[in-house]
This record gives sequence, structure tokens and C-alpha cells, in this order.
Amino acid sequence: MPTLILMKVFRHKLVQSIEVEYELTIPGQLSVDRNSRSDNMVRIPIHSQISLQPGVARIDVHTELENLAKDHRLRVHFPAPFSVDHADYDGHFEVVQRPVGVPEKGEDWVESPRPEVPQRAFTDVSDGEIGLLIANRGLPEVEVLKTEDGRQTEIALTLLRSVGWLSRDDLPVRQGHAGPALETPGGQVIGKWIYDYAIIPHHGTWRDAYLQAYAFETSLRAVTTDLHTGEMVSQGSFLSHTPAEFVISAIKECEDGEGWILRGYNLSSETIQICIKPLMRFANASLVNLAEEEIATLTVEKDGSITTAASGHQILSIKISGLEIRE
Repeated sequence: MPTLILMKVFRHKLVQSIEVEYELTIPGQLSVDRNSRSDNMVRIPIHSQISLQPGVARIDVHTELENLAKDHRLRVHFPAPFSVDHADYDGHFEVVQRPVGVPEKGEDWVESPRPEVPQRAFTDVSDGEIGLLIANRGLPEVEVLKTEDGRQTEIALTLLRSVGWLSRDDLPVRQGHAGPALETPGGQVIGKWIYDYAIIPHHGTWRDAYLQAYAFETSLRAVTTDLHTGEMVSQGSFLSHTPAEFVISAIKECEDGEGWILRGYNLSSETIQICIKPLMRFANASLVNLAEEEIATLTVEKDGSITTAASGHQILSIKISGLEIRE
């Protein structure tokens, strides 16, 4: 169990936070025969800042720690007050649904199945009415598991995994090597590490919360400019679109310098109707391929919006040009 050292509460109009300092006391490494943990114990200091911001529907967590132990894994668990048989994981151009647990090992399998799976920006569990989504920055390993009584579900996010060998042939879960038998002292990840992840409780399913995870994945960046003439609305975005299942992945200037490329993909498996509206009206719009060669002309409506369809998991590139400047 962790030992609490210090807890501080900070209240401010812009952000409210709790800072917690605690220690984990764990064995320092494997025993010499590799059949148990060693008797020598080490302390791992951990500092976490848990923050709430007005108008942001998530809890941001910033954790710093110093790993002083070898041959171990450190995870943080997030319990949900319901039981599910599957979970949803953000992947490449899709959200993957996987069953909780592992299949029974077959007689001809050379390796036991593992419950850990890859993720990109988030993992979500939901009973259809409420859900829990855990977002992260650069933490690709996660496991969804049920509690011993089967009444609750937990999302276990891996912070670090300390290993000293690239491959071993004496593991009970695998026959033979998975690669060269080389020592990897750097794989023990001794030293100081920093992590950022977020807790997002929500109604409904992952579709009702994943935009918060994507917003968390890339923090805001502010830039300044000199005072100059011109008129702009008091608030707005360069581009707005519906539905939320269409993810904008890139906005860039065309390679020929004549217009802009808007690129995105359908995160869902169903065909959806996309409506894209730039902040300012462009006269021309067309579907293009990844080489920015025109495929089809699109209609620009009077309000400047552009409508097209995207099939399940389809990637679309739209070129807009001919910015209309209103006097």
C-alpha cells in the first residue's frame, strides 16, 4: 500500500487542483533464481497533481515519479461502477471493440494470451447509459479487467514496465525465445519519469466523450500577432464540422500554394454525411486524393458549407480555394 506523505489543495478561478505526494515500498528486483522478488526493498516517490478546469468535462492528472526498482510494472487503476464484457480502444482510423479477458490457450499455442492491448488516445468502458473514458499522452499499453466479484470493471493504465532482457527462454508463458537473448539494462527505466492522463466520466458511449480525449492529447498553443486592420468575428474556429465521428486530422496549405487541404477520416464503421463549414467562405471545393489530384467537384452552399459522404473508416481530403473577401 502507498504511504501518504503530503496533500495540498489549491483553489483558483482558472483551475482547482489537489497535489498528493506518496511513496510505494516494493522489492528492488527479482531474486537471483528469478522465481520470486528479492528481499531488499526500495521506495518509489510519486507526486501527482489532479486538476479541474471550469467548462472542461474531465479530470487531468500529471504524475511524476522516480523509478528505483527493476523487473516490475507500475500501473494506475480506474474502477467503474458496472461490469462489461467488452471495451472500446482508440486505434488507427477506428475505435476497436475487444472482449474483456483472454481466450483459453489452445494446445498448439506457443505463447499464453495476454490481457494487455494497445491503445492510442483513450480506452473506454460503458454500459450504454454511463461510461468511463481514460485518456493519455503517449501511454500505449492498457488492460480492462473485472474485479474479483465480477460486479465492477477497471481500466489499468501502464505507466512503466521494467525489463532487463530483450528475450528469455525460461518464461512459463512462452516456449523458446521471442528474439536475441540480450541484456537490456536501459529497459529497466531507472530514473525520473513524467506522465499525463485524464479521467472522463460520461453519459452514453465513447462517442459522447472521445472529443475530450482528443483535446487532451494535444494541448492548446497560443501565438501572438501585431495589431493590424481588418474585421473578424469575436469568436469562432477556422473550421467547424459535423458529425463528431468525422475526425479532422490535418489542415494544410496546398502543395501548389493555391488553397487549403482539409483532411480527416470517419472514425465509425457506418456511412455518415459530413458538413464542413470554414470560418470564411471559399468559392471552390473538391474531393482530392492524397496526391492532391482532383477526384470530384463539391458544391459550396450560400453559407459557405460543404457537404459530402464518408463510408466507414474512409479517409477524405477536401481542397478549398478562392477565398471570398467581402468589402
